[in-house]
Amino acid sequence: MWLSKEEQETIIIFNEAEPSAVVETCNKKLRHKLMDYHAKSTSVIEQRSDDISARYVIPKSWVKVQMPRQLSEEQRQKWH
Repeated sequence: MWLSKEEQETIIIFNEAEPSAVVETCNKKLRHKLMDYHAKSTSVIEQRSDDISARYVIPKSWVKVQMPRQLSEEQRQKWH
């Protein structure tokens, strides 16, 4: 089965009452990352995984949304 780019979604679901989040993804890189985390930590529970998508339960504290780092002109020049 083949999915278009628009159909290859990543969905993260959590609520305020529970300590865990559900991550369902078709993103190959994220599926492999979650698979590695599952192998290394009992905090990650695999619910389903196949060639196209995966569904894992992870600690809600692992879900982060942050802005990219903003460098000053001086910092930019230092890095280049």
